[in-house]
Amino acid sequence: MTLPRRPRRLPGLLVAVAAVALLVVAPLPAHAHDELIGSDPEEGVVLDAAPERIDLRYSAEPLAEPGSTQVRVVDPTGAEVQSGDPEVVDNGVIQAISADPAAVGTYTVTWRVVSSDGHPISGELTFSVGEESEPVAPQDEVDPPSDGILPPVATVVWIVIGLVVVALGGALVAVLMVRARRRDGGA
Repeated sequence: MTLPRRPRRLPGLLVAVAAVALLVVAPLPAHAHDELIGSDPEEGVVLDAAPERIDLRYSAEPLAEPGSTQVRVVDPTGAEVQSGDPEVVDNGVIQAISADPAAVGTYTVTWRVVSSDGHPISGELTFSVGEESEPVAPQDEVDPPSDGILPPVATVVWIVIGLVVVALGGALVAVLMVRARRRDGGA
């Protein structure tokens, strides 16, 4: 009685496919979220007059999807003075303000954006007009953007690459198994 021969390359092939699959599904290195790198007016500055706009600069371009960028500017009396929607321009967010020229004191800027990796980030800064005063906290926080506005692009790319590699590996194993069976006489 003759036992069917096993393909000699199959164990090595399975190890190679398993190694590729492990590389694809292994945890990817964490990428830092974008961050605020500057503003105009700058944090803590005392100005002679209220600016017409707030310019926030980030380490990468925030998402410009509706609702993903919010800026609230509160004057020294507690009134909100932002005017219209914030505008995303390159790696910056510009928010027009219409401040009362008589409002002397410290303004509070609260912002929340969805960074280029799809994660929401937020922060606060203050500046003063005329002289510093105790900042007035906004009545409520800026609305958080809904979770999952857009998945991080890098994650989607790696998932697609992983699926393609696994599919190609499976197809390669199938082809090699068919060839091995033909070579062994169909056993």
